[in-house]
Amino acid sequence: MDPLWDRYRRRSRGWIYDSHARVHMKIEVGPHFKTPTATSHIINCAEDSLGSKWFKSIYPDRYACLNAVDSPDRDILTWYPEFESTMNKFLSDPACTLVYVHCECGINRSAFLVLTYMCRKFGYPFETLVKSMSSQRPCAFTNKSFRTQVESYIKKHQ
Repeated sequence: MDPLWDRYRRRSRGWIYDSHARVHMKIEVGPHFKTPTATSHIINCAEDSLGSKWFKSIYPDRYACLNAVDSPDRDILTWYPEFESTMNKFLSDPACTLVYVHCECGINRSAFLVLTYMCRKFGYPFETLVKSMSSQRPCAFTNKSFRTQVESYIKKHQ
């Protein structure tokens, strides 16, 4: 068990029941089926079939789908440039109240991309943010390959 990544895991009630992780006043992470009421923009890190069809039809310019793959054989940072660009665009939109970032379960793709973004864009300390996100959403950060990739990337660019 890795103390940094797994410290709060025992508190998890499972990805369906764990709360969202609020990492910024305008950024929240969670599963695909629990879109917060205040959401003005959505980044779906998974495949489009897991997106909000109703949201996408009403606000097509406020919805993005990355089609990232959650696998230990993939590099999550492959999707980071598109994620960063989309997040910057959404946050700079005057209509932005909340960017909801999800994948299927809200535990790997979305969590790791948000972690990377918050550390790079806002300079949040890596360990502090991992603890904050994990304490809010204890089921997060289970893909060990993504852990290594993101930790190395952030430490290299701080």
